Amino acid sequence: MVEIKVEEALTGLSMSEFPLIRLADVTKVYHLESGDFKALDHVSLDINDNEFVAIMGPSGSGKSTIMNQLGILDIPTSGELYIEGKNVSNMTNLERTHIRRDTVGYIFQKFYLIPLLSAYENVEYPLILKYKKRDTTGKAAAVLKSVGFDEELSAHRPNQLSGGQQQRVAIARALVNDPKIMLCDEPTGNLDRKTGFQIMDILVGLHNEGKTVILVTHDPKIAEYAHRIIELEDGRIVAS
Repeated sequence: MVEIKVEEALTGLSMSEFPLIRLADVTKVYHLESGDFKALDHVSLDINDNEFVAIMGPSGSGKSTIMNQLGILDIPTSGELYIEGKNVSNMTNLERTHIRRDTVGYIFQKFYLIPLLSAYENVEYPLILKYKKRDTTGKAAAVLKSVGFDEELSAHRPNQLSGGQQQRVAIARALVNDPKIMLCDEPTGNLDRKTGFQIMDILVGLHNEGKTVILVTHDPKIAEYAHRIIELEDGRIVAS
């Protein structure tokens, strides 16, 4: 019934009128040995192109689960997830992989850089995955330059960089395929306050350039950068 209503609501809209992301009555249940756990409970949410959204809530509230949905790392148990008007649940695994690669840039609290690769090689890696060859366009270097890395610094491996520098590399890596959506999971959580605010200034700049930024944080000061704050509790949206 929900699916019919959603499809009816989307019928007749031009692509420019679709929300960039729509969760329609999404429930996510994990089947555990101790019993079923409902991580999301009938969540409906629209996020439009070029929004800056912060998601907050206590541990266990469903923040990580909703981020996995928004980043197409998982699909709902029930309900529907739409990205640019396309129903993710109806896609093949390969189609979901491609939309993750081309539409979503991920930035994590722990950076997740490849330790044996230089900063440049970490940023180049998504381009190699996409085009099956080394970058000859200068794009990887240009994106690194946009976050403050020159050629010398780009040759350093992650263990030779500070936490703030590693996060800048992670941002460059997320940007290199020019995604519409920047999905940021506690991106300042492992940084000191000053460096954290510098990283937020970069994210604000990306938003001003047209990116949709979705941020999970426990820090109210960081959430203030967003234009809309969504609060989760027990798998439900309690404020938006």
